[in-house]
Amino acid sequence: MEREPAVVAVTNKKGHKSEALTALMGAALALPGINAQAAEQGYRSDQVSFGYHHTEYKESGDRMSVTADQLSITVPIGQSLETNFTATKDVTSGASPVVNFLDGEGKPHQFLETGASIEDQRDIYEGTLSYYGDGSLTSIKLGTSEEDDYESNYSNISVKIDINDKLTNLSFGYGHSDDKVWNSYNPNVLLEEPSIFNNRRKDEFSIGIGQVINRDTILQFSVTYVNSEGFLSDPYKKSVVVDEALIYSPELLHFLGFTDVSDFRDLDNPILNVAGLFSTLTDLGVVQFLNDSGITAALNKLFDIPEISAFVFGLEKDNRPESRNQIISLLRLSHYFESTNSALHADYRYSDDDWGVYSHTMELKWNVGLGLGWQVSPGVRYYTQHSAYFYDTFFETIPEHGYLTSDYRLAGFGAISKKLEISKSFGRDFTLFVHYEEYDRRYDFELGDQTNGGELDDYTFSLVSVSFDASF
Repeated sequence: MEREPAVVAVTNKKGHKSEALTALMGAALALPGINAQAAEQGYRSDQVSFGYHHTEYKESGDRMSVTADQLSITVPIGQSLETNFTATKDVTSGASPVVNFLDGEGKPHQFLETGASIEDQRDIYEGTLSYYGDGSLTSIKLGTSEEDDYESNYSNISVKIDINDKLTNLSFGYGHSDDKVWNSYNPNVLLEEPSIFNNRRKDEFSIGIGQVINRDTILQFSVTYVNSEGFLSDPYKKSVVVDEALIYSPELLHFLGFTDVSDFRDLDNPILNVAGLFSTLTDLGVVQFLNDSGITAALNKLFDIPEISAFVFGLEKDNRPESRNQIISLLRLSHYFESTNSALHADYRYSDDDWGVYSHTMELKWNVGLGLGWQVSPGVRYYTQHSAYFYDTFFETIPEHGYLTSDYRLAGFGAISKKLEISKSFGRDFTLFVHYEEYDRRYDFELGDQTNGGELDDYTFSLVSVSFDASF
């Protein structure tokens, strides 16, 4: 299958494009997927291409699991145009942390219950039109994503331009999304609240440069600015605020014979073990029985359960600022080793925002061509994140700024991912990919001084995906 280069191509000693080299250099750190290598390199195919991608994702501790399927078709039009249509469906099931209750020693423990629903399906449809000019590539994408509690319509435009005899390429991008967010209310689920509908939007600007250092080495750098506005909270998450809880009031503690304490972090005496109570009720199946039997639904009709739980247990809704500004910079180095027919890709990414969440990401991936169409790509990734300024596992009082969250995704933590990707090409028209990943997130993996977070947020996941690309 003949391909027309539209961006920087690395050449061999004779000045001709080395197909093995561009294949190894081009898909730097991208997951296997629908026409991933062609898209990364900016090649236009002269044939109709079809792709299928299947992924299985599972978290530890009976948490979330996801099954995703994606279909894609790419069709060339004339000499310069190309269209792509992609449809994705993923199904999420399991449980998600809702709130951290305190045990008898004042330590927080996660309470797992269905966050959005026991089973949630997301459908994504995207269409892309690309124009391949003389040393340039322009793409426009339109997409929509729908699920039980979320709807997003988005678009983006990207431009790549070759300069300096195609040794340098410049890239520019802009994306916009308008989202509707609500909680998919289920009266049969404990602690869920009636639906509240909200809106948010996101604008993303990016600029990048790629430079061929020599015939074996490429250096890339990009900067992205993201502005999000509107409802950015999680409608399912809650936080425990001690001062707002009846069960932790000095009067009630004294009445029940417990020792009054003012600082739960320096607690030396036992208090009410709310976490133990909910854990026991969950382990014995009482919570599930109340939900399945309709008792929870009946109670929700008779009483304002969210208001009562807030008064008794000090549960406050997840509340985040209505704006977020992020800066993300990415530096990528790719080097081809001719003696071993392999390419090493090294990524470093730094992200910072006005929520206090800054992160470092370091990733290595080694693409090794084994001959006869086989390629193996082991990789490792390290990620470390500083917690948001309004995050904590629980709160003794509502902060002066009014924002608070116990969402583990905004905690301080570190994570290590180990990856292995294997691909096999059958001629020029069919390629099979297999990808496996193990992810280990831990509070004490955070780089430097540990920020707000805790071992209760530690978990692991595994991911397996299989995909193929075919051309006709």
